[in-house]
Amino acid sequence: MSASSARSRADAATQRWVERLERFSAGNTTVVAFCAAEGVSESNFYLWRRRLAQPPATASNPPTVVHIRVAPPPAPATPIEIALPSGTVRRFPGDARPEFIVAILRGLEERPC
Repeated sequence: MSASSARSRADAATQRWVERLERFSAGNTTVVAFCAAEGVSESNFYLWRRRLAQPPATASNPPTVVHIRVAPPPAPATPIEIALPSGTVRRFPGDARPEFIVAILRGLEERPC
């Protein structure tokens, strides 16, 4: 289906509902009875009534465009490796806080031989 054909069908449906809602307003019946007589569902009735009650978008009130920037996730930090004079090697994640590393090293210094 071409875009112009789809638009034409949408315009025709809109026009049918405009006329249908005008008939409802001019009459003195309930929504349930009107929908049954017209052969349409109540949910469609309310949908079109709400849709047609909204003012159309105008050039003076264009949609807001929000620019976003998608950045790749940060690369994992390079692991930290510390070789102690005793030959012991300790490895820490690259994002380990310095206070954490200092506390571990102090704990190792106090370790009895």
